[in-house]
Amino acid sequence: MNTYKIGQSVETTQQQQGIVRYVGNIHVADGTWLGIELPTPTGKNDGSVRGERYFTCPVGHGLFVKDSNIARIVAQPAPKVSAARTTAPGAPTSRAPPASKPAPSSAKSRPSSVIAPKPNPRLSTITKRQSVASIPPSNVTASSSSSRPPVRQSSATLGTRASREPTVDTLQTKLRHLEKKHAEDQEFLKDLTQVRDERDRFHNIIQRLQTKCQAQHQECLDLKAQIHTLQSDNDRLNKAQQEHEVDLEDAVVDKEMAEERAEVAESELAQIRAKLEEQDMELNILRSEAELFNESMTEEERQEAGFYRLQHENERLRTALYALRDFTKERETLLEDRIRELEAELEQTDSLRSTNTSLNSQVGDMSAIIEHMQAQLDAIAEMEDISLELTAKNQELEDRVSTQDAVIRDLESLKELNDELEAQRNDEAEDLLSELAAKDIELIEQARTIEDQEGQIAEQLNLITKFRELVFELQGRMADAESSRNMTEAQVKDTTGRFHEVMDLNRRLRTSKVDATSKEIRSAVNLIKADELAEQISIIKETGSIEFISSEPLQAFFAAKRVAAKTSIVAASLLDTEKQLSHGGGLEEAVTRLSCLEAVKHLTFMRSATDRVTSAIAVSPLSDIAKFGPCNDDFLAVERALDAGLEKLKMDDINFSELADALWRSHSRPKLTLTLTKDILEAFPENEILGRVTTISAYLVYLEGNFAVVSTVLAFLVAHGRDLPNDNDVAASSGEEIAKLAEKVLERLTPSAALCTSAKLASQKLLKTTEALRLDSLYPHILGGQSALIELEANLDKIQQDAVDWSDEALKLVSQAFASNGSFAGLTRNLEVTLSFYMGPELESLGLVATQLNSLVDEASLLINSSEITHGPSPWSQKAKDVEAERIRNAEVSVLSEKLKAEHKTAILLLHERDREIETKNLEIEHEKARSRSAMKLQAELERKMKELEELERDRAHREVKYQADILALEEEKSASSGSQHNRVVVDAPNVATEPVEQPVVWQSVPAGLNSLLAAFQCENHWLRKREHAEVFDRNLRDLSAKMWAARRWEEVMGSSELPDLDDYLATPPRVPRNPVATSQFKELPLTLKFAQTAWQPRDDIWLSTIEEDEEEGILSFAALSEAHFGEDTLALEAFSEVQM
Repeated sequence: MNTYKIGQSVETTQQQQGIVRYVGNIHVADGTWLGIELPTPTGKNDGSVRGERYFTCPVGHGLFVKDSNIARIVAQPAPKVSAARTTAPGAPTSRAPPASKPAPSSAKSRPSSVIAPKPNPRLSTITKRQSVASIPPSNVTASSSSSRPPVRQSSATLGTRASREPTVDTLQTKLRHLEKKHAEDQEFLKDLTQVRDERDRFHNIIQRLQTKCQAQHQECLDLKAQIHTLQSDNDRLNKAQQEHEVDLEDAVVDKEMAEERAEVAESELAQIRAKLEEQDMELNILRSEAELFNESMTEEERQEAGFYRLQHENERLRTALYALRDFTKERETLLEDRIRELEAELEQTDSLRSTNTSLNSQVGDMSAIIEHMQAQLDAIAEMEDISLELTAKNQELEDRVSTQDAVIRDLESLKELNDELEAQRNDEAEDLLSELAAKDIELIEQARTIEDQEGQIAEQLNLITKFRELVFELQGRMADAESSRNMTEAQVKDTTGRFHEVMDLNRRLRTSKVDATSKEIRSAVNLIKADELAEQISIIKETGSIEFISSEPLQAFFAAKRVAAKTSIVAASLLDTEKQLSHGGGLEEAVTRLSCLEAVKHLTFMRSATDRVTSAIAVSPLSDIAKFGPCNDDFLAVERALDAGLEKLKMDDINFSELADALWRSHSRPKLTLTLTKDILEAFPENEILGRVTTISAYLVYLEGNFAVVSTVLAFLVAHGRDLPNDNDVAASSGEEIAKLAEKVLERLTPSAALCTSAKLASQKLLKTTEALRLDSLYPHILGGQSALIELEANLDKIQQDAVDWSDEALKLVSQAFASNGSFAGLTRNLEVTLSFYMGPELESLGLVATQLNSLVDEASLLINSSEITHGPSPWSQKAKDVEAERIRNAEVSVLSEKLKAEHKTAILLLHERDREIETKNLEIEHEKARSRSAMKLQAELERKMKELEELERDRAHREVKYQADILALEEEKSASSGSQHNRVVVDAPNVATEPVEQPVVWQSVPAGLNSLLAAFQCENHWLRKREHAEVFDRNLRDLSAKMWAARRWEEVMGSSELPDLDDYLATPPRVPRNPVATSQFKELPLTLKFAQTAWQPRDDIWLSTIEEDEEEGILSFAALSEAHFGEDTLALEAFSEVQM
């Protein structure tokens, strides 16, 4: 180890030269450090580390490095600086007192890179050694002892490195954790700042909204009170309006009825006046007639003519007329009073109508005001909802602010802790960087040591070969010694000692080789894992999805890659072992070599299959790689078998025969995978061509090894057949014959072996050509379309399978020819027959195989016969694109979602407005329905009233017809009675006058009095119809006729001497004349009017006169007359004539 002194000019591993200013320990790291002053400002400091100064130099010229980072010493210190040397390595010569406050390290003071570049590998200076037999034991011991110190030093270095590796890993993990935490803290601080800004903004918004909400709330209360007042006023006005409408309707009806009644009264008054005048005129005429009768008639004549009865009737009529006059006057008075009342009511109705109009206008204004208030109320309700929502948001924000305050406090504490950890991390980082620099130097030394050891291993392998030859030579000498027994005791000791030394060295070399093999296998496996992790990390970085890596197809892809890499490791180890086997040592090694070749063949097949699968997965679309998922279990099973083989190789405890069988069983799984995914693999012809060429090459390599093994066995029989120990003479003769036969078979086998070798070389050349084209993204498409390649593969497969069977049988035959003690017992079969396969025509066809392969090489070498390999992106690239597209789609969806939310919110507001409009319309509809129901009820009531009116109209018409018939009958009776009396007076007194008397003319028109009476009846009937609650007639015309008939019967009974049964007599209906026309009877039969009484009472019964006839046959009641003349609802007025009194 070099001793560094202050003042020396040194050069670091970073190619930096400077002067040593300090040698010793520093307070931030352990170990020996050198403080160097650089001539240029490319250093790290000014001679101080974290506030503690160790030497003084300009800023940027100081640099601290470990002693292991010094590449060489450029120059020794000058004599004047020799006094400044350190006396002890651990005590610094010039040391500044520590500062009271450590200065924070800036970003500029951090080293940009502390990893030293690897030096160029040294050329090994290992010299070749000659025969081990010529090397004395002392030299061997010296060489081995001289090589031990570097090994010890490297072992110590490795121990130190192994002890520091956990600490370095822990610190690196802690450093990464702190960096991640620091990044999270920075993100939290950013979020915290944003949250604080949002909190302040929301506080301001909340204050403004609270102020607005208070004003809106107060305004809402005022508007609610105003709305309540307006609603009460509206209800009152609506109620008053309804009452006024009812009063208006009643007043209109009363007005119409009053007008009608006034008209009726006026018409009645005119009619009554006309009737009164007519009655006065008739009365005067009757008086004049009565005077004439009184003057010219005697008392008897008067009685016979019914004078007194007529006089009585006239009195009764006079009384009725007086009563009618009084009633008319009273009626006029009442009607005038009613007219005045109706006029007053009309005036009141007009005032109410104007009031109603004003109220309707007020109602319209109030409705507009109410609608406006309702809109304001809805807006206020919305503002209340918004206020409640904002209150909830405010509360939520306050809770969030409190949470954020707690988070802020936690983050502040975390920040403080982070600052402390950052400072500690910086210290540890510098320490780790310095340690990494030291480790880099150690790695460089280890690399050099490895190179030395590789050279030593090569020498040891050479020695092993020579020692094996020496062992065989010594074994022969021992056999000679035992046979001759002429060796002296000293020679025996010497030979035995040398033999033991060689065996000891052989054991040590084997152990060293096993360790080296184990290390190589472990390093190769670790490299496989590292490559796999690196590829997984790159895929994760590209796709951003860990689940994609965990998917079954990707796991199958990585399992196939591991299987391919491990097959290469196992195959390399087996080939190395096969090269070290000595074919002259016996038949066991030949069998081992044959099993080794068979295992290598299976490994080559598996490697070819897994390469095809991995190449296909690496360029297949995402939809196709899912079909490789079920292959994961098969690849894992193959990997387990390979791992078991690697473990046995590391332990040097491998059975080649068992390994070959295990690999043969595992080989079926990749074949099954190729079969299952054939439809996908067909899309990649370049992989199929490369796989077939690899298989052909593997077949030929195995056949060449098989030939070599068989040739070795035959050479063994030729060389040692005659010298084998014999048990009898038969065996001796058999051994000699076998040697000759083996020599003969070997001569015949040599051409076939040469053909196989040439075919193997051609196949390897074709394989190299195909692989070279593959590196240039090309493949020989001419090979893909030829069936010759497929036939060649099938032919070689059959040949190698037959070779396996024949070689196994031949080795078994030769092995059985030797007894357990090594004596030759003879062959059970003919050797030439046993090896007839190797001399058959199948192996002779290998020459054609070589020619065919050479032609294929020539064709494949032409670029015109090659095509470019074009594939799409890898599945992870497609997945990355899908993830990116999904991310963009999610962003678009989020934007669209926000837009839809805004639209949804707007739609909700519109829906609320529509709901309010619908509610308003529903209320209007309900109001209209109520009005419609009221109208329907009124219409139904109107229809009912109309029906009643129609019934009353029909009843009135019927009664009017009956009344007219009755009046006409009375007038006819009166006329008939007057005519009868006049005729009788003329007959009895012919001498009274000689002058002719003019007869009264019978008019066919209705009398004026009758018209007046009918008009009066019509007006009264019309007035009664207009009155809804007016009383109607209690009895009809038939009832009146029945009463008249009953009165007449009662008079007859009272005037008769015998009293019949009153009930039966009064119940007997009057007889009806056969002739329904009673005109002749009126003229011929004299009628005696006993009494006639007429009374007019308003809204009461109307009584008519009772008619009594003298003759029983001529009795015609009023009812019978009505039925006879008016049964068909026709009025025959021509039967009546006006009687002139």
